Amino acid sequence: MTHHPNYRVSVEIILKKNDKILLAKRSEEAAVAPGVWNVPAGKVKFHEIPLEAAYRELKEETNLNLDKLTEIHVRTFEGNTVSEPIYRLIYTYVADITDAQLANFQMNDEHSEYVWVSQDELNDESYNSLLSEFRKILKTIF
Repeated sequence: MTHHPNYRVSVEIILKKNDKILLAKRSEEAAVAPGVWNVPAGKVKFHEIPLEAAYRELKEETNLNLDKLTEIHVRTFEGNTVSEPIYRLIYTYVADITDAQLANFQMNDEHSEYVWVSQDELNDESYNSLLSEFRKILKTIF
């Protein structure tokens, strides 16, 4: 039997406004994935189901309370940190948002910057840290 000590269930939330999606760059001081472009994301706590975790992470990272997140993908991920391998089961959600819903938007300090990008802008080398599997998911929602 294979033992995976660093196995977690995670969520990521793609926010879509018109023909753009939100990308957020992890702070260089972040414990997980410093300096990497991604979307709001995080770990599912023991007492949560993935959808509950997605709403919680969205609130923690963007200060948004949305009514509807739609699950669009589930995948596994295997990678490495400096000290150990990591294993994840990742649930991906998407939400279409309006300018009115963005009134309370504010990224938390886990991120150093954010940007709304179009499908064409995803190809900019500034976003090379986006994982190829995740890029495929992003392209399906445009």
